[in-house]
Amino acid sequence: MDRELILPEILREISGMLRNIVTEEEIEVKLYRAILRVLKTDARKIKEKDFRKILNDVTESMFDTPHSINSSHFSEKIKFMNVDLYHVHTCKPGKEEIEEAYNLCMESRRFLRSLPEIIRTVDSFFKRYNHEDGVVRRYFSPRHENFVFISMIGDVSSDLKTHLELSEDLNGRYAVVVPVEKTPKRFIKFYRNHSEEVKKAGLRIWVANPSDGTIDPFIGYPKDLNLIKNFKNPRIASIISSFWRTNVDRLD
Repeated sequence: MDRELILPEILREISGMLRNIVTEEEIEVKLYRAILRVLKTDARKIKEKDFRKILNDVTESMFDTPHSINSSHFSEKIKFMNVDLYHVHTCKPGKEEIEEAYNLCMESRRFLRSLPEIIRTVDSFFKRYNHEDGVVRRYFSPRHENFVFISMIGDVSSDLKTHLELSEDLNGRYAVVVPVEKTPKRFIKFYRNHSEEVKKAGLRIWVANPSDGTIDPFIGYPKDLNLIKNFKNPRIASIISSFWRTNVDRLD
């Protein structure tokens, strides 16, 4: 896939996801999501080496020389707590904006550091399948095919329209894998707000614990029932469905 042809649209998409002050880490995490939004199932054609080239183009466009009129441009740099923050020339960021950008940077760093282990965990879950790397990963056997995107539960809410479309287009063979968090707060909020439409579309959302290399179902199970035994706690999704449906307000 010619990245020169898709770069303007990716720049437009990711620019709409950013505020007036950003970090390189936040841009990298959001780039995965922007590619998914723009390319949908074709995001599986963007391999790691392709992603790195696109990331280089995007950061060059945003911090140095714009590659497109669709690109945001963060020409000014400040340092906060040893983190480089970039902002647009017309914006003088206040204390709250700086702190928010810093916190997003820390969250993005944690995700990026855990990403290789999450990928290994997902590969292990589908250990009897062949697989193809990409922004969307493809796992396939003679009888089954699965597509997986790795994200964070908070970002799944923001990208839900894209995830639902992909799940419907792929006939329930699409799953989003998210890392476990310190508290269930975001998961509870997501379940309360989106669980019905997620189930209707056949979207699967599973939770990876990269520290112990395990995956649990959050919403939905794979069509290949032989995979269910690969979950650490296979009944979790059923328990959540029966309990949170009636008690979620008290858990908020």
